[in-house]
Parts: sequence; structure tokens; C-alpha cells
Amino acid sequence: MTRDTAPCDVEIVELSDAEASAAFDQLAQREMGISGDEFLGRWDSGEWTDADFDDVPGLVEVWMGLPLVR
Repeated sequence: MTRDTAPCDVEIVELSDAEASAAFDQLAQREMGISGDEFLGRWDSGEWTDADFDDVPGLVEVWMGLPLVR
């Protein structure tokens, strides 16, 4: 197996807490039509504890964004 060792054009940018919160809010709005704060409240209350991620549109995408705010 051959491995490509060419450099890639990737830029890593550290977000401030405010920028990360805004990005999470945009993600929740786009994927589920709710604010980031509403998602966090519903997540923390256990609303989706037993949910199949495939049954709730946008849930997996917003769940993957949790590290932005947690």
C-alpha cells in the first residue's frame, strides 16, 4: 500500500467561547430548527436518551457539535 505524503491545505483555527457558541447555535438552527440553548436544555433533560439518532432529523449532526460548547 502506498501512502500519499503530499502536504494538504488545512488550516486549524481556534474559536473563542463566543464564536463556538454562535457556531453551535447556527448548527442547531440549520439542522433542527431550534436554538443551541434549546437543544442543550432538551438534551440535558434526557429528551433524546432512548431515541434512535436516525429517527430524529438533525440530531446526530447537532450531537456531533456538542464539543463546541461542552
